Amino acid sequence: MSRSRAYLLSLGSNIEPERWIPRALELLAARFAVDAVSPRYDVGAAGDAQGQARYVNLAVRLRTDLRGRALRVACRHIEALCGRVRVADRFAPRTLDVDVVYDGSAQAALASDLLSTPYVLVPCADLWPDAVVEAEGATLGELAAVRFPGWGTTRRMEDD
Repeated sequence: MSRSRAYLLSLGSNIEPERWIPRALELLAARFAVDAVSPRYDVGAAGDAQGQARYVNLAVRLRTDLRGRALRVACRHIEALCGRVRVADRFAPRTLDVDVVYDGSAQAALASDLLSTPYVLVPCADLWPDAVVEAEGATLGELAAVRFPGWGTTRRMEDD
């Protein structure tokens, strides 16, 4: 029998986020044991996505017996249920993006490249500041404070 493990997921939307973020949270709660949801952050599109509508980003901490590919497949299914259509342009606008960011294990960050962005790192640090990212030699809270000081307080959205 497998054991439940904690994960951090990053969610983002810039097509009708007021519709798709709540729907994604409902679907996640129906499928997994959701422990916590971070505040939402209003984020301008960056890099190759500049010029697009602003994104709403947040993090979710949950527990599941799924591992690796099986969890990613479940997340892709939730994206599809929320109207996500994958196209060749990986920076295209989307109804929902769900990324597995942290698995709570000794290996820590599954997507350390995502932890280099404030819109992923800061909401994750809100939920699990003492989670150790072994590859970085620091906790999520320490990384957020050093890399993006004050970022979270300037971009946090009002609670609904």
